[in-house]
Amino acid sequence: MAYDLNLYGAALHHFEDGAALSEKKRFDNAGYHFGFAAECAVKCNLKMLGVRDDEKVQWTHLPEMKLLALQTLSGRSAATLRTVLERGNFMQQWDVRMRYASSGTIDEDTVKRWRDHANEVIGCLL
Repeated sequence: MAYDLNLYGAALHHFEDGAALSEKKRFDNAGYHFGFAAECAVKCNLKMLGVRDDEKVQWTHLPEMKLLALQTLSGRSAATLRTVLERGNFMQQWDVRMRYASSGTIDEDTVKRWRDHANEVIGCLL
């Protein structure tokens, strides 16, 4: 089945799901969704900056995606996103494989940090 890509919409939906799960103190799943919100927002930013859908960076996950994005970004129009991604703690410790982790692995403070990072990178789209 083919899917239409809507990176902006996906970023917002994952962020909303992360917020709802966080309110219910389901931090493991909340953190997972905040990570995907951040990924989708970064990929949407990259697309807006001219990166094609078939480039590797568009199909990788954090933390590799962050490194590839930084290698891809250039020019003044990419400065805001670059500044966010260059922060050493941007989505630090988030990994797509965390979906297999035991419940209680992710603490509330980490989820709040990931939420803030996702929110910031979504803000780069506006």
